[in-house]
Amino acid sequence: MSIRLMPLVLLAVATASTASPRARCAPVVTDAWIRMTPMMPMGAGFFSLRNPCRAAVVLTGVRSNRFGDTSMHVTRVEGGVSRMRPLPRVVLRPGERADFRPGGRHLMLMAPDTTVAPGSKVRIDLLLGDGRRIPVDFDVRTAAP
Repeated sequence: MSIRLMPLVLLAVATASTASPRARCAPVVTDAWIRMTPMMPMGAGFFSLRNPCRAAVVLTGVRSNRFGDTSMHVTRVEGGVSRMRPLPRVVLRPGERADFRPGGRHLMLMAPDTTVAPGSKVRIDLLLGDGRRIPVDFDVRTAAP
C-alpha cells in the first residue's frame, strides 16, 4: 500500500469504528401539524412517529423556541369524563409506531410567538432519551387535515 493512501485508510477505519448503529438510525416523523385555538394563545401538535431501528427509542419531550412552554399530554376517558394528563415519555420498540392525534396523545404548545399563524411552519424538536433531538417542521392549521 502506498504511503500516500495510508492517511485515507486510517481515516476510513477510524470513522467506521466510531459510528454506532444507534447514531445512524433515527425515528421517522410523518403528518406533523399544529392546530391553533382561536380564543386562547395555545395550540396542539399532532404527528406519527415510527421506529425503524433495531433498538427501542424513547421520546422524552419536545422543545420549540416559538412557544413559551411545550409538553406532551394524553387525553383519556376516566369514569365517563375526558381527562388530560402529562405524558412523561413514549417508548417505541423496534417496528412500533405512536400516533399523536386529536383525542389521544398530543403536544401542548403554550404562549406562541406572534409569527405562529395558519399557513406557516413551526420547527419543534423531538427529544429522545439518548440525548438526540429530531427537528420537525409542523404545518400550522386551523382545523384537522
